[in-house]
Amino acid sequence: MNLKNRFQDARESVQSLEEKDWWIKGRKVVVTGLLLLLIYYSATSVAAYLSAPRLDMTMSPLAGAVAVAVVTVEKREMVSTVTYTGSVIPKSVVKMFPRIEGWIEDILVDVGDVVKKGQLLIKLDERELLTTRAERRAHRVFTQREYQRDARLVKEGAIAQSEADRSRMMFEEARAKDQQIETLLSYTEVTSPIDGLVTNRLKLINPGELVHPNTPLLDLADTRQMRVQIKVAEKDIHHIQVGTKTTVRFPSLPGSDHSIEAKVTAVFPQLNPRTRTSTVEILVENPKGLIRADMYAIVDLVLEHKSDAISVPRQAILRIEGETVVFTTDTVVAMKQSVVLGMSSNDMVEVVEGINEGDMVITRGARGLTDFQEVAVVSGF
Repeated sequence: MNLKNRFQDARESVQSLEEKDWWIKGRKVVVTGLLLLLIYYSATSVAAYLSAPRLDMTMSPLAGAVAVAVVTVEKREMVSTVTYTGSVIPKSVVKMFPRIEGWIEDILVDVGDVVKKGQLLIKLDERELLTTRAERRAHRVFTQREYQRDARLVKEGAIAQSEADRSRMMFEEARAKDQQIETLLSYTEVTSPIDGLVTNRLKLINPGELVHPNTPLLDLADTRQMRVQIKVAEKDIHHIQVGTKTTVRFPSLPGSDHSIEAKVTAVFPQLNPRTRTSTVEILVENPKGLIRADMYAIVDLVLEHKSDAISVPRQAILRIEGETVVFTTDTVVAMKQSVVLGMSSNDMVEVVEGINEGDMVITRGARGLTDFQEVAVVSGF
């Protein structure tokens, strides 16, 4: 190959390399441009997302309308309740004492036994009293005969009337003593004055033991009804009266026995000077005997009830510069309304003055709003 041909080949090689280098540079330019476009698109998307209206932020009027959620005011039933804890006592408790001194002969019941009115509980030894009764009966018979004889002699004129009067007095005294011993004999039988349950044995008593009228024997309780007592705060007591509806719950009881609908049966008028509370009592039925003395109870008391209260969600209520307000809207601007509140129930609050049925009240997005600020109502939240 001559020199001319070699030179030609070399120039073609250089030209080919230059063309390849230009293609690589061009591809780099294209890739760089695409990356810049992607970065620009991402940045503008993020900016648009951050500037979009939100329910959880308040926008400046200069930035556009504030996104808000609203609710239409309606009249609804509202029940205001308060909850207290309490304890249980039987409807009535009778402490049994012997009425006379005597020796215990037999004990026929024990703690936990169900008893009927008039049932024999404890028997005292009556032998000494029986002996005394025999003596007094004999004396009564003797004086009676003396009185009858003297009365006949007075009619015959054999003795003075004063003698017959003295005989009559001795007979009446003997008859009274005879009746007294009969009463004492009845006291040797300690019987139940109520239908109930033996809840306590106040003293460890045994047959053969001597007891006195001040010796405690047994506690009897009428458990067919139980009293639930709660201590109600001074601020709530003026809402409660006899007949106030309540729900009494017993956490330890299962199923249908867990909750009982009842009414207040007594409101104690005296406040405790230390706690500023008053005792309120609810009488509940206990047909199964599951409710026991000193059981823990939870009581829901109905303080107020209205069937047509104008109410709004609690989150719509704001305090601005010491004033209670809500914001209403015509879907264009927000309007601040001063309101007077009434009762509350769960997440709803009664509005006594300030708004009317049918008004649209802002429930979300109101915090930070100003009067007549532009808003945009957003639904579906």
